[in-house]
Amino acid sequence: MSTTSERPSFSPAAASSSPPAPSLGEVEAIFKMPLLELIERAHALHRQYHPGGEVQLCQLLSIKTGGCPEDCAYCPQSAHYKTGVKAEALLDAGQVLAEARQARDSGATRFCMGAAWRQAREGADFERVLEMVRGVADLGLEVCCTLGMLTASQAQRLAEAGLTAYNHNLDTSPEFYDRIISTRQYADRLQTLALVRDAGIQVCCGGILGMGESEADRIRLLHVLASLPQPPESVPINALVPVEGTPLEKQHPVEPLEMVRMIAAARILMPQSKVRLSAGRLALSDEAQTLCFYAGANSIFVGEKLLTTPNPETDRDRALLQRLGLSPEPSNSRAETQRSAWQSGQPSGAATGGLAAALSAMQTELDRLELAGRRRKLTLPYGIDFCSNDYLGLAGDESIRARMLQWLESSQRLGSGGSRLVRGHAEEFERLEQRFAAFYGAETALFFPSGYAANTGLLSAIAHPGDVFFSDALNHSSLIDGMRLSGAERRIYPHLNLAALEKLLEPPKKADQYRWIVVESLYSMEGDRAPLQELARLARQYQAALIVDEAHASGILGERGEGACAAAGIQDVLLASVHPCGKALGAAGAFVCGPRILRDWLINRARPFIYSTAPPLWLAAQLEAALDRLQNEGWRRERVRALAAELRARLRAAGCKLADEHSPGRDEHSPIISVLFGSDPAAVAAEKMLADAGFDCRAIRPPSVPEGSARLRISVHATHTRTRLVQLAEAFRRLHSPGGDPGPLPSDL
Repeated sequence: MSTTSERPSFSPAAASSSPPAPSLGEVEAIFKMPLLELIERAHALHRQYHPGGEVQLCQLLSIKTGGCPEDCAYCPQSAHYKTGVKAEALLDAGQVLAEARQARDSGATRFCMGAAWRQAREGADFERVLEMVRGVADLGLEVCCTLGMLTASQAQRLAEAGLTAYNHNLDTSPEFYDRIISTRQYADRLQTLALVRDAGIQVCCGGILGMGESEADRIRLLHVLASLPQPPESVPINALVPVEGTPLEKQHPVEPLEMVRMIAAARILMPQSKVRLSAGRLALSDEAQTLCFYAGANSIFVGEKLLTTPNPETDRDRALLQRLGLSPEPSNSRAETQRSAWQSGQPSGAATGGLAAALSAMQTELDRLELAGRRRKLTLPYGIDFCSNDYLGLAGDESIRARMLQWLESSQRLGSGGSRLVRGHAEEFERLEQRFAAFYGAETALFFPSGYAANTGLLSAIAHPGDVFFSDALNHSSLIDGMRLSGAERRIYPHLNLAALEKLLEPPKKADQYRWIVVESLYSMEGDRAPLQELARLARQYQAALIVDEAHASGILGERGEGACAAAGIQDVLLASVHPCGKALGAAGAFVCGPRILRDWLINRARPFIYSTAPPLWLAAQLEAALDRLQNEGWRRERVRALAAELRARLRAAGCKLADEHSPGRDEHSPIISVLFGSDPAAVAAEKMLADAGFDCRAIRPPSVPEGSARLRISVHATHTRTRLVQLAEAFRRLHSPGGDPGPLPSDL
């Protein structure tokens, strides 16, 4: 073979006149050129054959996901691996055409459809695919499909339906192929490509980098592609996206410059082809993508997913192409409208300068979160609610609704009109604070617009630099943020570990140093309880004070639902208890309860209180009615705790690992039950499978919980029935069993 210093004798400039296929040695010499020289030569050819500086935008839709009988080691859709991808039926043609229309209107000129099949299926499924192809073609889009192996008849019918191109990647070299796939031969792939070409359909064929192949394998793949009877019109270059559960889950990411080298070599060897920068692009920086475009890439996939793996968002792609001076390749019929729609991105025009840089940085970080599977997105409620904090079922209570309507009919005001220190103070909230203070066993109470505002306002107002907070490691973010805002020192001890806390505690170093022990009485993710009496003993011994967030205990713990503090006998060291109203009370806002002087201090020092518009007055009416229900209907609290104990027992019997199983603060009757799955993908997959079964149980992942403790957090409500509990436990049992698809709920429920 050629050495690194040799120069290739193959001249791709004559490709348009069908030159002979390059030898393997010639391909190696091209591939091993010094990178900068390789990029320079590739760019020159790119400008020669593609002078317009245009990039084709393609969108890929999975029309049939999961359950594939192939054992491709990289593929999360293979039925051989447990990746959380559930086998789904072929999509309806109408749904596919709606997606294609949206893709077209967003600037894509090529629409690709993928089905997780080994062999395209004859019968109704194939007829539906033909219907999709015809419909997408009628939209004026190029149409591409990847359906597995084809017969000659199937290829011909796809061509007649209007298929532009067929994707069938070789993936890697013939020599490395059996290390990746055992259920299909390399010759099978080449046969399908030949049938596609014979039917007059364009060929889309490329490979994947980062599967453990050698440099020689990459060279060999390029040699096979360039040596086909006619080079592929489209050459996708993919970087492996490792997926947990596949044999390649531990593979290291591809070095960006390796992608650049592969693209540059493909451009030199196949100068007239579209070279597609495909899967794995989310892991590439803007700078790496820029080099790929410069080296010859002139096509990308847009949209949030490539089948089942994440992809950069369209706005990021739009911004990057604008910054590079590249344009989307328009269709012949919509050249100017497509170009304009893509470039503007928003009615007022694209961001420039510092704004563009800031937005790009944000997008990069969002893409990183997406790649890690930790990007938060809003999801509408679905199924049976086992995830909200509406423990007592008061959020939709009809009698509370009636009270609010009665108040609205008699009141002249809806909004407060300002902060409570200016115009927003009202008799309704003054009366409400007095009533809640009495209920919670405190001298006074002060209402904040949210639990987050209450915690940040309280902690940032009472402490100063030089003071010390002693914080449980699993305290809520609102408590953590409040401590940080204060400027005081923060010492964190392991969750509920009083021995570790006592080692941190020491008498004050000076008279004006104040120390605060900050805890939750019932922890929001573990569902376990803080030992308030033991904490109070330490506070007395070391001259500290307690601050307790009762967010998930208010309405649930205590003789009347007044929380844990009132019954613990800790008033002598309790500075404040915080009682948010968005959980068991089914409303919003929060009360900070404590001595009268604390209320006066917060009115003067708590910025979230001082500078927030007072809540709407109807909220006071809702909270008055909710407190009435809480005081008069103790059965709700008793039912929640009884149902929670039963569900815990059933989940254990179903093989579930509960987060608080070994906690010293475990409460068998806690309405919060977290089922551990460990990894993020496992928790997300479990959420989806339970959603398919009709249950709304959300996955909680880091940073909301510690690394390696991703979970489904279940909350039990007074409105749940025992039948629903049994069904949920059964769904979890099937989730933990082999092939554990919980299946849908019975239709008669």
